[in-house]
Amino acid sequence: MATASFPIPVLGNGQGEERDVTSEWRVGNFTFASGTEDVTIHFRVFHDDPDLKRLLDNGDARIMARWKCSSTISSGYLDLIRDTPHADGATYVSSLDQRTVLGPVVVSVFAVAVRPVPDFRWSRQHEDYGDETFDVRTGDLLSVPTDFTFDPAKFYDPQNPPLNSIFKIVKSDQPRAKGISAKYFEDSQIIITLSKELFDQMQLIESANLKLTAIVLPVLVDAIDFIRANEGQGEDEDVMDRQWCRTIKRLMEANGLNDDLRPLEIAQKLLANPIDGYATEVAAQQENEEVQA
Repeated sequence: MATASFPIPVLGNGQGEERDVTSEWRVGNFTFASGTEDVTIHFRVFHDDPDLKRLLDNGDARIMARWKCSSTISSGYLDLIRDTPHADGATYVSSLDQRTVLGPVVVSVFAVAVRPVPDFRWSRQHEDYGDETFDVRTGDLLSVPTDFTFDPAKFYDPQNPPLNSIFKIVKSDQPRAKGISAKYFEDSQIIITLSKELFDQMQLIESANLKLTAIVLPVLVDAIDFIRANEGQGEDEDVMDRQWCRTIKRLMEANGLNDDLRPLEIAQKLLANPIDGYATEVAAQQENEEVQA
């Protein structure tokens, strides 16, 4: 009956009247955009099955996506954010570091159980299964994996490093130091020094967007102001030749950010608005907690 073998009947398996479950399962509306550091990915999952919806709402199942790049022999799971809910599924957004991919990338999207569901039965399962129930285990697929392939058309070039590579964060050796400070006189990187306490606390924070907002954003604003203050100033022309400075100037030009804009506006755009990204993370986390409550 089915076109593939699974421990339990799954969505999207089989054709026509021979489907495991007579509900829709497909992935579409895929788009991507290559930035200077990340490839942003959007796609929509279409499903109308009431049992899958219940499992997702209860936190028993999750929509997941795994990526693989054969050129770099790299793979992993995408950190999906449920961007827009729909009556028949949801749109998800995620991103990939440009440095991990080169050439075509295959993304596989699927629904999977994230905790055991004993005596499970699809209300729309094929009549050949009758009233049979299944003990769903953690990690069991609930849908056929749906693949799509894209070429990221990456911007990253080792000879032209992305923005995040020009910052080096170190711990201060001064016991009474507070907050953060920055030094601009290294050739390849801006050195950001954190107090010992702040450095240790930042190691406990998982959100990259929060770290960018709290540490890198203010330093980048200061660095842009530093460039403007020293550009063309005789004795400091060597500063303008440093790699970190050239990287910032190159990315400003590539993104159409001219000197008429204020440093704060430029810094936020170069960092892809990390405070907005963090707000989205918090909202998604709150939504997930409400669903599980």
